[in-house]
Amino acid sequence: MNRKMVPIFFIFCLMAFLLPGCVLVSHDFKMTRNAILDEIGNAEVETEVQLQIGAGFLSLARMVVSLAEHSRDSEMAASYLRDIHNVQVGVYKLIDVDGKKPLVLPAKIARKLAKKGYEPLVKAKQRDGSAWVMTKMREKRLTSIYVIALDKEELVLVEIEGRLGSLIEKAIHDHGLRQSDFKRIS
Repeated sequence: MNRKMVPIFFIFCLMAFLLPGCVLVSHDFKMTRNAILDEIGNAEVETEVQLQIGAGFLSLARMVVSLAEHSRDSEMAASYLRDIHNVQVGVYKLIDVDGKKPLVLPAKIARKLAKKGYEPLVKAKQRDGSAWVMTKMREKRLTSIYVIALDKEELVLVEIEGRLGSLIEKAIHDHGLRQSDFKRIS
């Protein structure tokens, strides 16, 4: 092997170990998408975004943020990134959806997510679409959020895993919100 190629080969090998799953979403994520699309029927689907940002890429992002000019914002960003372990996002454009048929999320998706430990936080239904926000708790700690939004134009799926309760606490603290601010909202 050429001596000039050794560092390049090393960098590609290192990236392969650091960045697993940075593009391809998980099998479960694809199955959820496919079950929803099967329920819709004969609509044409164009993938606009479909990616997974795994632990390796998030570590790399934390490293880049830590090398950036030190400021309050960069320190907050690094702190927030430490609490996120995995993100999956899918945005799918729907073409020629049957307007006569109401768009609903299949009950089997709720059952499948319930088996994985997710519980519904919010479910909203309209004739033109549906949206779900589901959460997963582990020992009274928020560990995952799964969002599904469906309308006649697109399907959006987002799954975020990590120490999300800690992330929310940091965001509330960093932005100066107090418990009294929440009492005014409710």
